[in-house]
Amino acid sequence: MSLPRLPVIREIERKELNLFFGAPIGYLFLAAFLAVTLFIFFWVEAFFARNIADVRPMFEWMPVLMIFLSAAITMRMWSEERRTGTLEFVATLPASTWEFVLGKFLACWLLLGLALLLTLPIPVIVSFISELDWGPVFAGYLAALLLGGAYLAIGLYVSARSDSQIVALILSALLCGVFYMLGSPLLVSLTGGWLAELFQSLGAGSRFESITRGVLDLRDLYYYVSIALVFLALNVYALTRERWAHDGNKTTHRNWQVGTALLAGNLLLANVWLGSVSGARFDLTEGRIYSISDATHGYLEQLREPLLIRGYFSEKTHPLLAPLVPRMKDL
Repeated sequence: MSLPRLPVIREIERKELNLFFGAPIGYLFLAAFLAVTLFIFFWVEAFFARNIADVRPMFEWMPVLMIFLSAAITMRMWSEERRTGTLEFVATLPASTWEFVLGKFLACWLLLGLALLLTLPIPVIVSFISELDWGPVFAGYLAALLLGGAYLAIGLYVSARSDSQIVALILSALLCGVFYMLGSPLLVSLTGGWLAELFQSLGAGSRFESITRGVLDLRDLYYYVSIALVFLALNVYALTRERWAHDGNKTTHRNWQVGTALLAGNLLLANVWLGSVSGARFDLTEGRIYSISDATHGYLEQLREPLLIRGYFSEKTHPLLAPLVPRMKDL
């Protein structure tokens, strides 16, 4: 199998972008995403009543918004070609399956990046109102872009398995929602033990929260890249398998099955193994509030007994103090 050719990938990417913006529904998706984001930030989260100049509420909702945006972008990518019968014609073109999958994925990723770019005026406006820590903002957009890439890969795989756009939309949203819920505090508290650690290592939501605080861990970056690679490989496998009806080489079929399974298994299991490894961690916040200073290190080394810091949080907090609670829990 030859390596994917960049010019071919770019041509497929350009074709998909032209199709997306050639219909009004493409602009409608972007406008709806921006409108919902603005509504949540300024109305649902009551930005002006919080008295804190940050964009954390927007990023807290971003994983949920990414689920529906990614599913909406990818629902027609393969389903429409399967429904119209052009998928068989695509298979005969002088381009490999990997090139088609990567071209469609990059087109979807650019669309998602454009949607995120439309929300950039929000932190800019907040910075004019008061001083804004841009470290967590940068980390939040990076996390949203990586999480969106993983969701897009999931959506493309689901679209390749269905000839209905609505079915692809629903199944993509459900599967992305499963990955988001895996690391949720509710599920972790219900399981406990090694199963809870497994869910945390495979959950998309908990890793997203870590990055949006302004703490960049290379293990979290690997997680999103690995999820995207797994489902892109499954996408290629699903499309290649349809050609087997005309190809009787069972050895090739078996090699594809084993190779895809090994790739997916190794990428996913590496996340579990990396969970117990202290990786490279970068504190992007102003003043490095999530890092221990050299002076603090000196004091901790002088302690003769373990130091325990316990915090108590009420279930109901004064509305003006409620935005400070997540910051205190992060520390």
